[in-house]
Amino acid sequence: MSLLLLGPQTIVNINMGILFVLIGAFCFAISNAYWKKVTQTIPYQIGMFFRGVFASGFFAILYFGFKNHPAFTGWTVRPLAIDQQLLYTLAICVFNIFGLMFFLRGIQKAPVSLVVPVSALKVFTILTAVFVVGEIWKMQYLYAFILSTGGLLLLYIDGSEHATAKEQKLGVLYGLASSFFWGSSYALYKFPISWWGPLGFSFVIETTAMLFGFVLIVRDGLLGQLISYIKSVHIQTYIVQGILLVAGGLAINISYQYLPIMVINILIISSQLLSVLLGFMFFKERLSLKQWAGLVLIIISFFVVAVVV
Repeated sequence: MSLLLLGPQTIVNINMGILFVLIGAFCFAISNAYWKKVTQTIPYQIGMFFRGVFASGFFAILYFGFKNHPAFTGWTVRPLAIDQQLLYTLAICVFNIFGLMFFLRGIQKAPVSLVVPVSALKVFTILTAVFVVGEIWKMQYLYAFILSTGGLLLLYIDGSEHATAKEQKLGVLYGLASSFFWGSSYALYKFPISWWGPLGFSFVIETTAMLFGFVLIVRDGLLGQLISYIKSVHIQTYIVQGILLVAGGLAINISYQYLPIMVINILIISSQLLSVLLGFMFFKERLSLKQWAGLVLIIISFFVVAVVV
């Protein structure tokens, strides 16, 4: 749809939605790369838990202290309540957290450059959005999906050239597992955000993630080590990851109020673009021809999506 046919407020809403997605993608791009460093010194279960403590605490302060403040108008729909919708919300949260668990296990066993592109595939998001949520399918989505998937494939191929056969296999397996849980649940976010608003849902999902991390700690026999990871050097790591999670997660959740599911999840692939460009700009990494081609395909997919909104 041409922007010339839309009203001024609609155009503002679309621009706001795109801005929030890009903010979320930027935070996730940094977080995805940073997790590799975190899991080298901290068990991923403990990292999940303490990151969740920070994020859940921050959202609790915002929700219970400021949800009625004019600055947060539209961020809540109705107060959280123990009912069927909350149970559905918790189920979606747990389903989503399995995506993070497989992603973190994947980057422990294979290079980030292999796991991240595969985990970003949106085929499960599209299937869930169309057949479960009931979002209207448009041909532009197919074109954007093909272009973005081609770009991710080129990024994966470039990363696989420097990995062993075992790393390639594990990267694909864990990446697909995280893509399934993340992708499907991202489409289902539409429901809890419409029930509770982005702030209420953010509080629920990060509290669930924190408790899930604690369950993993107990299951894997790490409870006795928990205190040893409460040190200044580790606390700094939890805070950095928590800030990225709060800013990125809330921004993406807000974008659901402005944009269709498919548009959000195509645009969020920009986190892959940002990851590569950050390496190019700050770490002086040389980009291969495959990487440049992959980035170009991803960028073109954004313009295809822009025509839809």
